Amino acid sequence: MSDYAITVENISKRYRIGVQEAAADTLGGTVFRALTKPARTFSQIRSLSTFGADSDQAADIIWALKNISFELKEGGKLGIIGKNGAGKSTLLKVLSRITEPSHGRALIKGRVSSLLEIGTGFHRDLTGRENVYLNGSILGMSRADIKNKFDE
Repeated sequence: MSDYAITVENISKRYRIGVQEAAADTLGGTVFRALTKPARTFSQIRSLSTFGADSDQAADIIWALKNISFELKEGGKLGIIGKNGAGKSTLLKVLSRITEPSHGRALIKGRVSSLLEIGTGFHRDLTGRENVYLNGSILGMSRADIKNKFDE
């Protein structure tokens, strides 16, 4: 049996975004675009649900993660840092099974939860002890588990 708690193999996640159309410069171009708008709209809606073989390079594809691999041993710690838009939250969403990767896989032994927003699980009107119990329950721990680990 592997002593890794998390194994990530070539995780990639892509999203399809809207592409802004160029404005028509002439009256004839404006009329032509108005007449062909229904056909373009139908084509765009149809393409939203399909990712073709050549669509990985399309203008409306954005890669939040591309070929990320790592292993984390049991008891290990991992910090994820990077600029805005680097894919930190997307990686946490994939690891906690909020979203599925487009490619690759993540093997996780045990429970995983993520708190993606600063302050999630902490209430200013509660005591420190009460906040620990609240945060533990958000992470899926039982009251007995929290009590046993409280001093740690």
